[in-house]
Amino acid sequence: MRSILALACSLACALLFIPLGLTATPHPAAAAGPLTNTVYLPNITKMLGGGDGWQTPFIVQNVGSVATDLTMDFFSFADGSLVKTRSVTGLAPGTSVFHDPNSDPGLGTTGQFSVVVKSFGAPVVSVVNEHQNVTNSARQEALSYLGLTSGSTRVFLPYAAKNAAGWLTTFIIQNLGGAPTNVTAQFKSLDGTQTVSVPRTIAPGRSQFIDPTVEPSLMAGLEYSVNLTADQPIGVVANAHNDAPGTPAPKGFSYNGIPAPSWATSFMPYVQKNVNGATTRLIIQNAGTTTRSPTVRFRLAAQFATPIIVNGPDLAPGASWSYDPASNGAIADGEYGVTFAGGPWAAVAASLGPTTAAGSSSTALQVTTLYFPNVTRTLGGANGWTTPLAIQTTGADSATLKWYRFSDGALVFSQVLIFNDFGQTFRIDPRQIPDLTDNTQYAVVATSGSGGMAGLVTELNFSGGDGAMNYEGVPPPPGVFGVPSCGPSQAPLGTTFQCVFYGFPPGGTIASISVMRPGGSSTLDTTLFRIGADGTLVVPYATFFASQVGLLTMTATVGTQAQTIQFTVTPQSFPITITESKWGSLAANTRPGIACSAAVVLPNGQLLSDNAGLSPRVTNAQGNVQWIYTKQANTTGTGTHVVECTSGAESPAASASFTAP
Repeated sequence: MRSILALACSLACALLFIPLGLTATPHPAAAAGPLTNTVYLPNITKMLGGGDGWQTPFIVQNVGSVATDLTMDFFSFADGSLVKTRSVTGLAPGTSVFHDPNSDPGLGTTGQFSVVVKSFGAPVVSVVNEHQNVTNSARQEALSYLGLTSGSTRVFLPYAAKNAAGWLTTFIIQNLGGAPTNVTAQFKSLDGTQTVSVPRTIAPGRSQFIDPTVEPSLMAGLEYSVNLTADQPIGVVANAHNDAPGTPAPKGFSYNGIPAPSWATSFMPYVQKNVNGATTRLIIQNAGTTTRSPTVRFRLAAQFATPIIVNGPDLAPGASWSYDPASNGAIADGEYGVTFAGGPWAAVAASLGPTTAAGSSSTALQVTTLYFPNVTRTLGGANGWTTPLAIQTTGADSATLKWYRFSDGALVFSQVLIFNDFGQTFRIDPRQIPDLTDNTQYAVVATSGSGGMAGLVTELNFSGGDGAMNYEGVPPPPGVFGVPSCGPSQAPLGTTFQCVFYGFPPGGTIASISVMRPGGSSTLDTTLFRIGADGTLVVPYATFFASQVGLLTMTATVGTQAQTIQFTVTPQSFPITITESKWGSLAANTRPGIACSAAVVLPNGQLLSDNAGLSPRVTNAQGNVQWIYTKQANTTGTGTHVVECTSGAESPAASASFTAP
């Protein structure tokens, strides 16, 4: 699980739906400098279907370190025209701006829009809440999706339906490119009986929808997987509903379409079996170019647990398989972190209860920072919105969570999570943290040093109806699709860089991935990576040691094609000093209150097992941490101790030798 081992071996308000007095007059565009990043919102509505119809308030959060200016362009679904531009100046770091279309007379009396948010000065992220029947709590529906900071020319939707057991799935496609795009959505029924293609042409920044009910080529009563292909990067949001007139308990869920992954394993931070009456159905889609079978690993959200392994069937490219944990008696009731191996895979988790539904998308990214723009504790009263978080390790030893209050941006609580197993999930309920207060809204930032993590927020209200929805943790905004780059382009030692290559043959064989650095060169294990169906290759690269400081060049070679990317590693901002290094004992000093991991490389080059007493630990108030571990018998010679500590996005390491008698 732990990235340190490999290195050692190689030595809001959006939930309240309250009008906030937005101005009706369009503002001039902000002009604070060059564009930093763009966020796309494919589906924004105002009273769609009537006064108590669909409404979609959204939050935009500044996740940078300086103030930023924003423009929000609203484009009409009906004709693609620009209806309104709203500008925001001087949005402070860590703070958010809220927009409620229902309170905005500049958008007319009703309508449906695509929105393009541009930030000038700092990166931003966004979350959208879709809500219907606000005044009728018994029949309310709540859905949520992430604003799109990047797209792909291949996007996967593991689940769609046309009147299947009452479920209908409509999805909205937004063109994230700079030119008109032709999109083909290929539907494959889960039972293998039908394959249908549906085309769309979409102007830049605009959205179009596909509604199976008005597509005569799609057969009613079937569930489908969908594979979308375009000649410009696109983003997709799927809305699934079971709310036909007369349905006693209307409910729905939303999820983001999954860009072609280029990692062999995908992750789902939160899956439940019979928790408050709800169980998560998993729909797993082959997002690769060859037939594959998934290996699904259920890991109970507990300190120590034995994973349950489920092997899926062979799936052709683009096909999906549905799995219900309720069908397996070996999977106990409870909350789980789930991984999907043997991929690349795209998966949707649909948590369904008698009156509620919530959906989420898998991730295959190895990110070390996640943003949660809207986290609440009993917002609106005891039955109001509360939003538990799930944080899953995708390789990280630990994660640090910082909770910032919406009202003044103050940091009110920090916590460190220590993982002891690959794919482990922590479930955190704001109501169980004494430092947090009721009827309060927070923004949360999660960081790990090396190794990645995934996250999910479940938004719950207990006033009746379908008061449940999910959104995923938001990674830092990436670069422009099609332009190879590493993110960040420059950062201190201890950062994990995300390097993205484009234009390789989809599903091609990776010949090599190498990194030239001032202290020499290294090669990466190519078996960990996949070239996505869109030709994308994502390579996370962890930095630990002084030899990695400076300008680095990563080269990926596929066949005769080679691409290079450069990035810069600066010196670490805090030191680690190993204060004791002897056979059976290891100690270090660094910052207080941060998580540290240890590894022991034996004289024969093997690693000492974690269960020998080497689990991650948190430094004390003086910054000290120590491990007393079990010595392996019949060991002689010189070995190496390695300590890695995480603070923010940095995770530097130090090493020292020891002698075993």
